[in-house]
Amino acid sequence: MLVPLGHRLLVKPEKFEEVDELYAAAKRAGIHLSDLDARKEQVAVDRGVIVSVGDTAFKDFGGVPWCQVGDKVAYTRHGGKLIKDPEDNVEYIVLNDEDIIVRFDTSKV
Repeated sequence: MLVPLGHRLLVKPEKFEEVDELYAAAKRAGIHLSDLDARKEQVAVDRGVIVSVGDTAFKDFGGVPWCQVGDKVAYTRHGGKLIKDPEDNVEYIVLNDEDIIVRFDTSKV
């Protein structure tokens, strides 16, 4: 498992087909993007779920975390680093704590 270091967070991004209804409909119809195009579109996704939090995350901001493991969040669109976990081949994004811009309050939905 990947472990974020310092002030970083590990986020599992939503899949592009979960976010874009047109892409999902095209995929169901048998139309597929090339691997390169699909990769470019996935990079544009800016929402995901917090998987892990580094030891010093939020310390520079008073130490009070504004999100925790399991929270659904939005983050800066081109922030972070995409990385695949070699154990399960799942792609994650590693973000700075300040790159988290919204926490979705799912208790009100």
